[in-house]
Amino acid sequence: MLVSRPSWWANPSTWYGLFGVLLIAATLWLPWASAARSVRIEGRAARIAELMLATVQPLPLPQTAAELDHLQARLDLVLHADGVFVGDLVQQPDPPPGVVAWFANKHYAFQIAVSPPDARETPGRGSEPAYEVLAWPLEPTGPAHSAWLFAENAPKAYTRNLAADYHGFGSERPLPGAAQRLAQG
Repeated sequence: MLVSRPSWWANPSTWYGLFGVLLIAATLWLPWASAARSVRIEGRAARIAELMLATVQPLPLPQTAAELDHLQARLDLVLHADGVFVGDLVQQPDPPPGVVAWFANKHYAFQIAVSPPDARETPGRGSEPAYEVLAWPLEPTGPAHSAWLFAENAPKAYTRNLAADYHGFGSERPLPGAAQRLAQG
């Protein structure tokens, strides 16, 4: 008499093995997905900051609320034209002294400021201010890690934000000129 062999799927060790393989696959996929998300968010912040500087460069220093609204409209137009998602980019009220305007999206804060002149140079009459745009994470944890600087009078730069730990709009934010390299004299 022939005894039928039980199905391979009826064996509990098959289920345990399959569950283990799925757990291993998840532990390999999760860090990759998290890193890909961070790269996407940081790349978007860098592109927004770069386009902010390109937009604000030809404009005079905004003095009134209407001029700030005009700046916001130009930024929206330029960023949309470049294909950058800006649906969550909001202008923040009451920027501190030295800051022209600041904005925030879901993960990053952006600051448009007048870059302080080099201490070794004397600005002449009729000279235009140099703008800088800084972008830094809103939260100390999360997918945003890097801080970015785009300035008219300095090379673009970024940091992994490990030493200064810039985050939010409080006292942990970068001050205008804080990202500039020190003059070698």
